[in-house]
Amino acid sequence: MQKLSLVVLLFISAIQLFGQDSPHGKDFELDCLLCHTTESWKIDKNKIKFDHSSTKFKLFGQHIDVNCSSCHTDLKFKNTSTDCESCHTDVHENSVGFDCANCHTTTSWIVSDILRIHRMSRFPLLGSHQTSDCSECHVSNSLLNFQPLGVECSDCHMDNYLSAKNPDHVSANYSTDCTECHNQSYPSWIGAGIVHDFFPLTGGHAITDCYECHSQDGFAGLSPDCYSCHQNNYNETTNPSHTTLGFSHDCQLCHTIDGWIPATFDHDNKFFPIYSGSHREAWSNCSDCHTNGNDYTVFSCLTCHEHNQADTDNKHREVGGYVYESNACYSCHPSGGGDDAAKRFFKMEKIMK
Repeated sequence: MQKLSLVVLLFISAIQLFGQDSPHGKDFELDCLLCHTTESWKIDKNKIKFDHSSTKFKLFGQHIDVNCSSCHTDLKFKNTSTDCESCHTDVHENSVGFDCANCHTTTSWIVSDILRIHRMSRFPLLGSHQTSDCSECHVSNSLLNFQPLGVECSDCHMDNYLSAKNPDHVSANYSTDCTECHNQSYPSWIGAGIVHDFFPLTGGHAITDCYECHSQDGFAGLSPDCYSCHQNNYNETTNPSHTTLGFSHDCQLCHTIDGWIPATFDHDNKFFPIYSGSHREAWSNCSDCHTNGNDYTVFSCLTCHEHNQADTDNKHREVGGYVYESNACYSCHPSGGGDDAAKRFFKMEKIMK
């Protein structure tokens, strides 16, 4: 009789047990053995068979090691939200949105690529802005509130604009768009940071003191013509004398931006080949050939070519109009080639006779 009573009791208990709803919810249909064992209801993470990737929230990074109850605060798992803020306090005070994955990864809260993240915003970090600390622009008590800021230079740098005195930006009515004059890639407001594209500051013009050229505070009104700044250089040059010979005021016809010397004058094509041929190494100064410093149309071949006049006269006895003087040689030897030019001339003379 006692055995029969025990069987009935167990049967009734079984009915009650299997008739109850699952503690995980009415529609929870997973096999208990995926998480539990016959030994205990307690979860053993080393024996659990449930694959979390079968849900809408696959576990990566630090989420793998988190205790289940840290996210599932009750046994009805479907009540657990997959949104970051449901588990993590928004330390940024709703200034950057709720999707932590925009900046962070499940591996660490440390942001490894702030430049890439900022490129997705209205203000990509370029030049010196790349090395600025976030708190220099995003000021807050927590230093974690990143409310959107204005993207105009003056939104952050108006104090710099107002305090600038050399030159005075306010009195000169300069633009508040700093990029019109300053280069973002340079770490300073001055020096190479000045955008001078309308007149490149390169070579000999690579100056660091603006007042070497600009005498007025407004930095306006200067001419880009060479002579406007280099008149003294032009007037003081004596070898050759630019003023006496009436050289052009356009310095770049002979000089480069790198310096006054060496100067390049197209003497070969316009006058006489001195940079090529046999005369290339025969001179060092203009005055070697142009002995009259006041008139460069006068040059002397005989200064260097000290021929015996009697022999030279004899060699040229059939040359009509031959004269042994100054630059007369040039009329028959325009290229400085000597023999070839002379032979062609002599041959033509004989043909004409």
